[in-house]
Amino acid sequence: MSVKINAKEEPLSEIFSRDYSFTIPLYQRPYAWTTVQAGELFADLMSFLGDNDKEIDEITPYFLGSIVLIKKDYSPESEIVDGQQRITTLTILLSVMRTVITGTMAIGVTKYLYEEGDEIIYRPNQYRLKLRRDEVFFRDKIQHEGGLNSLFSLDKSQLSFSEKNIQANADWFKRALEKISEEHRIRLLRYLMNRCYLVVVSTPDLDSAFRIFSVLNARGLELGLTDLLKPEIIGTIPESSQEKYTRIWESEEESLGRDAFQDLFSHIRMIFRKSKLRETALNEFKNYILLPNKIKDSISFIDNIVKPYSKALEIVKTAKYRSDKESEGINSAFRWLNQIDNFDWVPPSNCLFIQKFAFT
Repeated sequence: MSVKINAKEEPLSEIFSRDYSFTIPLYQRPYAWTTVQAGELFADLMSFLGDNDKEIDEITPYFLGSIVLIKKDYSPESEIVDGQQRITTLTILLSVMRTVITGTMAIGVTKYLYEEGDEIIYRPNQYRLKLRRDEVFFRDKIQHEGGLNSLFSLDKSQLSFSEKNIQANADWFKRALEKISEEHRIRLLRYLMNRCYLVVVSTPDLDSAFRIFSVLNARGLELGLTDLLKPEIIGTIPESSQEKYTRIWESEEESLGRDAFQDLFSHIRMIFRKSKLRETALNEFKNYILLPNKIKDSISFIDNIVKPYSKALEIVKTAKYRSDKESEGINSAFRWLNQIDNFDWVPPSNCLFIQKFAFT
């Protein structure tokens, strides 16, 4: 049976409307854009807008890329499979613009952040974007009026990885917008909502959405192997357990660091594949590691492969194995191995370490 796939180009005024109610699944990575990506987006917008007095509809439109959604035709409910970083960053930008622009124009921005509820009929506010993982923080500090004032006063050391990025990007946008005139801010807002477009690719089917996501990103450099695998692995776990295994995944990634966590999956591929890379890393991982005869299911893959191999890699790289016996000799060997100018020894070391000490 074929699955219907829709694709259409929409201006941001339609993206941030009652036509869409965006949510970000728990299996997605946390908000990761820094001021580098946010600054590049802002610079592009300002460059396309220019300093001339052209009417907004005469200015060259700006293409923001594509987003992939799981969405039924008759419902605004839209689960973001790809594009959450851009949608979140644009929401932050709109929030800051509401703060730095004065008058009725600023008031008008709120409807792009949320649709106000009605206390008489007990209808709550309808937020255009729900982060799930950081939903309350994002709602209170970004989407609500006045939230930015308390956001900037928060102690960075008390914030999570994604909360720090939200705070930093909001602060960067505020400083950048304060450097231009009120008239230029208003022109930017009008340009942003009327002449900036996203291609919205939607399908009601989860598997189809993941296939589209993989095709769009497998050849790119922005996303790493783990970013491409995470939605496919976590997405197949029963919903009741997705939050638990998302947190396990992210805990291991945080412990190792993003780069080392990417390396971990390359090592796992080598251990199971036992050969040099012959296809794309994504295809080899899916074909030779995630097959049913290799890994029973996603839960067992995380419990029996990701967790123990992550812990083993951390010990191998830091040479901090702790035990009443043999620890000093093992750590000494790891310290010497870490001085070698290649890492071909790491996969077999991980494998042998797990076989010998059998921890999970």
